Amino acid sequence: MEIDRTELLRYLGWRGQELDGTMLEKLDGAAKRCLGIAEPRSVMRRFALNEDLSLGETGFRLEGEDIKKHLAGCREVYLIAATIGLAAERELAKLSAVSMEQALLFDTAASCAVESYCDDICEDLENHCQRALTSRFSCGYGDFPLTAQKEICRILDTEKKIGLYADKNYLLTPRKSVTAVAGITDAPAQARAQKNCGNGCSNRCGSCGKTDCSFRKTE
Repeated sequence: MEIDRTELLRYLGWRGQELDGTMLEKLDGAAKRCLGIAEPRSVMRRFALNEDLSLGETGFRLEGEDIKKHLAGCREVYLIAATIGLAAERELAKLSAVSMEQALLFDTAASCAVESYCDDICEDLENHCQRALTSRFSCGYGDFPLTAQKEICRILDTEKKIGLYADKNYLLTPRKSVTAVAGITDAPAQARAQKNCGNGCSNRCGSCGKTDCSFRKTE
């Protein structure tokens, strides 16, 4: 898990503006603070993907045309849940009472950290199964309903295993957490050169229809 300065700037909406040494120090300080207190934990399970998009014998069916297209050709998937823990959330609350700038930088660093952690997880999963995975697809993206988040947490028993749960509004606690589906393709595993964009989808922005995405990369 790492926090790349370029990714951190992109999350903050940076578009090539000149940055002075003071701001770079603040960015690096926020990243260091976040990595120092993060408590990454995760749980993953592999399931057969049936023709109706149900997972094995769980009774849980993936809903939406977007996830259907995303997993086209896949016969298995991984369900993934990951968090960097409550310590980051407590630190953010403290910083919010002191400095909104520090809170913003730390909050953004924490978002980068959990995405980087998920990248590491997917790389490990590919190495284990020796097959390439699709990019992660998270609940709430496109027409894949946010309500699925609660089912993923139930199936993976995340509250017991990693202290992660979905509330009545289907939002995750701790907040800096991710649930996602990654399809297992028939292609052999290769080095993962691409990372997710932070909005629950692949970073292949040129082929993404979400043109108003605040995480969208420019060429």
